Amino acid sequence: MKWVLSLVFFLTTAYADESYLTWDQLQKNFLEVSPHSKILSHVQCFFDQYKDKTFKLEPVENPEFFNRCEANPEITLNKKRVFAIVDYTVDSKEQRMFLIDRVTGKISSMAVAHGRYQAGFFNRTLEENKNTVKDIKYYSNTVNSMASSSGFFIGGQDYEANDFGRSLVIHGLEKGINDNACERDVVVHKHFLVTKKKVYMSSSGCLMVSPRLIDHVIDLLRGKKGDDLKLDSGGALIFIYGPREEKWKEGTCPGAFTPVQ
Repeated sequence: MKWVLSLVFFLTTAYADESYLTWDQLQKNFLEVSPHSKILSHVQCFFDQYKDKTFKLEPVENPEFFNRCEANPEITLNKKRVFAIVDYTVDSKEQRMFLIDRVTGKISSMAVAHGRYQAGFFNRTLEENKNTVKDIKYYSNTVNSMASSSGFFIGGQDYEANDFGRSLVIHGLEKGINDNACERDVVVHKHFLVTKKKVYMSSSGCLMVSPRLIDHVIDLLRGKKGDDLKLDSGGALIFIYGPREEKWKEGTCPGAFTPVQ
């Protein structure tokens, strides 16, 4: 019931005056749900440096993905009130995805799956070049790798996927790190083997969440659509924190960004 109230709160405050809390206030709230205080400092760095920048999206080779990946070749962070953090340095038994409201300070926490990277769907044995359902060791930006990527992303358009229903495109902003996310078909979608508190299956690189939460997650993070259903603008920031980011100095965001302006 507690999570329902939290999500209802997000919806009922959607049109509130956007007077943001300080990062110190947000940090205090974040420490109540995560032991990793440094994560929020990287998000603050990104907002300070890139919140009004436009990023050029990489061309896609698969024409099937053109409309949702490249119909608008540039993207900007247009939703600044709510952002998402995914902490892949903790295992999938933990609630490691957080939606943070910068106006109210409210945080919605949930479980989220990671990519299996060359392992079978139900592989639970950590072998060379494989991730288990519980732990993620390998990351990749390569098409067909079935791995997760880390770093900074912007939510794109939502669409109806054949296998998983309503899904959210995410655009990686770092060249060579996550910029193939859209062409790799790495999206946010639901899966019945993910609950609010635990993950029972790895993904093909996607952020899989509980079916009960998918609409709320997408509503908060998605970009706008134009009349022709093509991507009109970007949505909210999504920061996936992994071993690479864990090595960053506090308060920095040294990603491989190439903003247009």
